[in-house]
Parts: sequence; C-alpha cells; structure tokens
Amino acid sequence: LVFLLALGAAPAAAGPPETGQAMPALTLPVPQDPAGQEMLGLQGKTSFTLADLPGDLVFIEVIGVYCPQCVKQSPGFKSLFNRLNKGKTKDRVAMFALAAGGTDAEVRQLAATGQYLFPIVSDPDYAAHKTLGEPLTPYTIVCRPDGEVVYAHLGIVEDVDGLYQQIKALLEKG
Repeated sequence: LVFLLALGAAPAAAGPPETGQAMPALTLPVPQDPAGQEMLGLQGKTSFTLADLPGDLVFIEVIGVYCPQCVKQSPGFKSLFNRLNKGKTKDRVAMFALAAGGTDAEVRQLAATGQYLFPIVSDPDYAAHKTLGEPLTPYTIVCRPDGEVVYAHLGIVEDVDGLYQQIKALLEKG
C-alpha cells in the first residue's frame, strides 16, 4: 500500500460502486472530440473530476470498446440521452461513457459509428476502471457530483423508461 501511495495511484476498490455508496475519487481525461467537451462543459481542460461536471446528476456508462452487450444496450441509451436533453431534465444530467481499456484511436473509431450520442472518455491503461473496482461491462452508474451513488446496474438495462423515470424523480427531489 505504501508503494502504491508513493506512485500516486489509488488502491482499487473492493468492487464496483453500488447504490448508497460513495464514488471513489476519479480524475479522467477530457473527451477528445470538441462536441463532447462542450456537452460536458470541459472546453480548455485536459482532465476532470465528477465535481467539474455541470448538472445535478452524473450518468456514467462503463463500456468495453468491443463489448457485445454494450452494443446491444446502446440504442436504449441513445433514446435515454435524447429524452434527458429536453424539457425539465435538459442540462441537468452530465452523461458519458468510460471506455475501459479503450485507447484514443479506439474511442475515435467507436464514436464514428454513431453508437453513442454522448461523449466517450478513453481509459487505455484501465486506471479509472481499476479505481471503480473493475466492473464487468456494461456497468451503469448514476451519481451526484459529490459522488453519492444513486443508481448502479451491471449488465443491460432492460427497462430504460423505468431508469428515465427514476432519474426524473431524483431530479425532482433535488
């Protein structure tokens, strides 16, 4: 442990964050694409923390660049992204994918497919993935900017409408 701290690396979590727990401290690289930077309010930065993001909630989808389950889930999350970006929920949820093990080139290629409407953050050395307790993919986390996890789910979210309603209720509570 002393060796890890000397290198500045945070020890890996015992498991992925679950509802009611606190997110581990994450410092992530800013998405490469300017549109993604703008969506997350990160223009001019090179890295960010959850507290840097605009809005009342942060939606993180931990994905694998070559994950078939992530591909199956993406149409539902494209729909969720569109729903969250209008009406009373507009600008209240910062949404991004964390590509565990994804290099910048792989993330660019994935973004070009149009599979994700929201920004994709690369994690080529799995640093953030390890900090998050190495969740299998897809792993969905919704938290507050202060790190309080309000929703966590392993695997495909079958009821995207239910998740939307849950996020809407969380935003109404404040």
